[in-house]
Amino acid sequence: MFEAIFENDNGKSFVFGINGGNFCGMNIGDAVDITLGTSQGFSQIGDTVETMSAGGRIIDVTGKLLGNIVERKNSLRNVCAPFATGRLVFQGTHYIRVYVKSPPSFSAVKNNGLFKMQFYAPFPYFSTLAESHKLIGEIIANFRFPINFSTPHRFGTRSSDRYTNISNSGDIRVPFRLVMRSEGTCTNPTVSDLKSFAFLKINGTLSAGEFITIYRDDSNVLRAELTQGNKVTDIIDWVDDDSSLFELEPGDNLISATDDQGGVSLVVSFSFNPAQAVLYET
Repeated sequence: MFEAIFENDNGKSFVFGINGGNFCGMNIGDAVDITLGTSQGFSQIGDTVETMSAGGRIIDVTGKLLGNIVERKNSLRNVCAPFATGRLVFQGTHYIRVYVKSPPSFSAVKNNGLFKMQFYAPFPYFSTLAESHKLIGEIIANFRFPINFSTPHRFGTRSSDRYTNISNSGDIRVPFRLVMRSEGTCTNPTVSDLKSFAFLKINGTLSAGEFITIYRDDSNVLRAELTQGNKVTDIIDWVDDDSSLFELEPGDNLISATDDQGGVSLVVSFSFNPAQAVLYET
């Protein structure tokens, strides 16, 4: 049975499906059209595809309210009001960030629970709720309990590996949240894809305890922030102009991390949500 929950950014929610007192359908199985940028040279037969991009997704919602129809109409109107934003959560496993494009409309017939509305998703794919994590430069434990403190011992050793395989189990490439932390002095930290040679470089210096966070916000805008204690500074201008590594490809991504000091003090963490191109009702 189909079920989705719209959680708006004001903390309100509405359940689409039998648990919310309605029957409902959404076109979440529709594919997203890809826009191709092409060119054609002199006397060329056919086209050369130069760019590919995917736009947003419109989600049409149709359904019928059951039970106390007046109360459920008011609830649906209140949660899915004009200008409302939030996310649709499907089966407790996937979500998609949406804007209310067309607020709910209802039949004029009394006690008729038919309704329809539209959401718009600027990022058109369905992300997993479970976030994936990967660390480069982690501390490996070197002790086991019980511990004898009367003899010298080492609590942990920093991993010497400066690269790792990040597996994206989804259908499509997805943005990630990247945190670069320094345990000493770190100059011009850089992460690179060893297969495509794409990289993301920060032109600046980190001191011990400082960290940089690079991510895309809810509007899909790239952000870069430096955290020094309780102070957070926008450093988007530190991102090298030639950087192109802002997404993880589906499948294996062999990623390295280094800096001008060889990466000995650099700890890098990736977090991301694999995504599917379509969902199906179960």
